[in-house]
Amino acid sequence: MADLVPFLARLTGRIGAAVLGLALGLSAARAAEPSATLAAVKARGVLVCGMQGDNPPFSAPDGKGEWHGMDVTSCRALAAAVLGDPDRAQIRVVTGMTRFPALQSGEVDVLFGSTTWVTTRETSLGLSFAATNYYSGQGFLVRKSLGVSHVKQLDGASICVPPGSTTELILQDWFRQNRLTFRPVIIDDPNQIQATFLSGRCDAYTRDMTGLSGFRARQGNPDEFVVLPEVISMEPLGAFVRKGDVGWFDIVRWTQFALVAAEQLGVSSRNIDEAMKSASPDVRRLLGVEGEVGPSMGLGKDWAAKAIRAVGNYGEAWERDIRPMGLERGLNRLWDQGGLQFSPPLR
Repeated sequence: MADLVPFLARLTGRIGAAVLGLALGLSAARAAEPSATLAAVKARGVLVCGMQGDNPPFSAPDGKGEWHGMDVTSCRALAAAVLGDPDRAQIRVVTGMTRFPALQSGEVDVLFGSTTWVTTRETSLGLSFAATNYYSGQGFLVRKSLGVSHVKQLDGASICVPPGSTTELILQDWFRQNRLTFRPVIIDDPNQIQATFLSGRCDAYTRDMTGLSGFRARQGNPDEFVVLPEVISMEPLGAFVRKGDVGWFDIVRWTQFALVAAEQLGVSSRNIDEAMKSASPDVRRLLGVEGEVGPSMGLGKDWAAKAIRAVGNYGEAWERDIRPMGLERGLNRLWDQGGLQFSPPLR
């Protein structure tokens, strides 16, 4: 019996070592697994991002045809990280009805389009939500002349809403829960739905609060419209990718995290050259001065540095893309400033 104890200890140790070796081997094999989407993007030399066409402050072309907005920034950062050039980002316009088929078919490499993270989009559509670039919530816009100051006063109202969206589902749930009714005016095209509201066919227009504020601000007579104070949901918006390409999922997710990490660490597009000399291990790993974060995803060591040089950190993007609309950061402040934005450690 005395000899059995050390024998069992040796056997347990060998089994443990074998299991650990197998786990490390599988982990290494998974890490080395190439991304088919990354290979396609590199071969094409262009990153194709799906997003809405007239959707400030997320995505909209200016008078020269140049795109601006938070979704555009995320796309350009990804192009810089993967291809070394933010100008290799190509915007493909999608609608609420065409956005998911465009991603599923490979027409776009990544989908933004103010798209909300919900269960069935992952479990039923074969997609994965990679990263949040904006936290928002659903609200309502009405004409001041309607005399409405709260959502519950919209009982029986006609409401413009896009089809097949979380906006439509949340609207139905909220009105049912509050034992109210509404008449939906369902239109897929974003420009058409806005024109329909402006024409007076709808009493109210519903979508995320940020988009409503941007739409109101662009009107020649913004004071004639009121964004109602209630927010009836809390929604993380951001990037979707196709399921099955884990490597591409990692790249899209960690590129967004890198912009947030840069703000957390005080690294910006203006001071990045000086930051390269930092003694901080976190800063050095972020910028690729040391560590193997980029190569672990099939990218260069300076993948994040290229993204930050191209678009700035998350705070810079906010000041450029969102602040001109007069919107406060709110939930999109960094975690240590009372918000929800944070980056896990890059190491």
